[in-house]
Amino acid sequence: MEMEKETIENNKKHEFCYIEKKFFKRDCGDILQYNPSADSGKYVIQPGDGRSEITVYCDMREDGGWTVIQRRQDGSVDFYRNWTEYKEGFGNLNTEFWLGNEQINRITSDGSFELLVEMMDHLDVTKFAQYSVFHVGTEDSNYALTISGYTGNASDSLGSYHNGQQFTTYDRDNDLKVSSNCAEKYHGAWWYNACFSSTLNGRYITPGIIDLTSINWEDFNINTNAGSLKKTAMMVKRAP
Repeated sequence: MEMEKETIENNKKHEFCYIEKKFFKRDCGDILQYNPSADSGKYVIQPGDGRSEITVYCDMREDGGWTVIQRRQDGSVDFYRNWTEYKEGFGNLNTEFWLGNEQINRITSDGSFELLVEMMDHLDVTKFAQYSVFHVGTEDSNYALTISGYTGNASDSLGSYHNGQQFTTYDRDNDLKVSSNCAEKYHGAWWYNACFSSTLNGRYITPGIIDLTSINWEDFNINTNAGSLKKTAMMVKRAP
């Protein structure tokens, strides 16, 4: 009887540890909640869909717990990629990368999420756009974008024109442009409308050049003639 009681208690402990582990690995916010002194860097998370784990880069700044889904900083990674590559993700988590539409869908489907976009031009001017609602749909929806609730100083160049749009790559045309593929025309991949007021996956271009095929956020760099953006980062966090 004593042995049976001990076995039950051990099973309860194992069950609790398993639940605790899964809970604290859903995203970078859970990791920071579990360990408030955690540094920025690579971590393994597991969204609550029961599928495989995902290695991500976590930004653990003061208001941290942000899961980074995109970064541009030096042009070391080619972002002119096909549908499968954007689905699965590519690049280097320590430098430039796209986490992958499938991974972004899995993360943002596990609760309510917000998006932070940080940008820098070649004069080292920085701006940001933050959205209180951000979700990327499944592949059946062509990874359709749901986004709203803008605040920031970079202008609403993503939510106002791209909300509800499907993802387009040069080999999968889901934009609203009848006569051409926006991804092919502008050398990128994005939730194009017809075609864009922002596109952060365009070509990495040297300073001072105005080019609509480059990394653009309309009211930050296009309308101010600042040239292509130098650095961008897109990151998500569970909404309060």
